[in-house]
Amino acid sequence: MSQDQHPEGKRSTPRLHVPVGVSVSLTLPTKQSVFVNLRDVSEKGACVLRQGTLEVKKDDDVIFEARNYDSGATIKLRCKVRWVRATGFWTYVGLSFISSSLSAESLTRLVC
Repeated sequence: MSQDQHPEGKRSTPRLHVPVGVSVSLTLPTKQSVFVNLRDVSEKGACVLRQGTLEVKKDDDVIFEARNYDSGATIKLRCKVRWVRATGFWTYVGLSFISSSLSAESLTRLVC
């Protein structure tokens, strides 16, 4: 697990990079549920990416849902979209968790 050092130094907590292939679900403002790849995560937010477009914009509310398939546990958090960047074939979305945070134990389960 490596830590993402935000170039502007604005993050209050470091992001942990996630191994390639970790998938989570986002429920969009349209109520559509889509799978995205988790790029990095912290106690207060995450970055997800999807090949192609993703119908979200800054300040949208979405639901982040991750499952631990070994235990059957689900982590479900309300999020605010902080930024959206389309680069080539990928769309990156920065999320901040609303009124919640991930515990160190939950973070470890997501990235291991």
